[in-house]
Amino acid sequence: MGGWSRESQRADLQRRRRAILETARRADAELEALHASGRAREFEEGAQKAHEAETLARLGEAQRIEIARIDEALERLAAGVYGRCADCGEAIEERRLAALPQASRCAACAEQGEGLTRS
Repeated sequence: MGGWSRESQRADLQRRRRAILETARRADAELEALHASGRAREFEEGAQKAHEAETLARLGEAQRIEIARIDEALERLAAGVYGRCADCGEAIEERRLAALPQASRCAACAEQGEGLTRS
C-alpha cells in the first residue's frame, strides 16, 4: 500500500478522534448556554424536550461507537495489522482506508456482513 503511511494514518485517526470529542464538547456547551439564556421555556414542551433528549442520546452513542472504532484502528496500527481485513486477511483497499480510516474489513467482507444482518 503505497498511498498511506502508518504515521499519516495515525495522525488522521487521532485528528478525527479529537474532532468528535470537540464537537461533543461544543454541543454540550451550546445546549447549556441555551438553557441558561432564558430560552429554556422553548424546551419545556414535552414532545420537543423528548425529541431533543433522544437526538442527543443517539448522537452521543454514534460518537462513542466511532471513537471506539478509531481506538481499535489505532491498536491495529500499533500491532502492525492495520490495513488488513479482519475477516479474510486481504489488504483493505486504499480508497476505503482514505474514506474510512477506521475500517477493519475490506469492502467485499463488509458488504457480505451487511447482507447477513438484513436477512
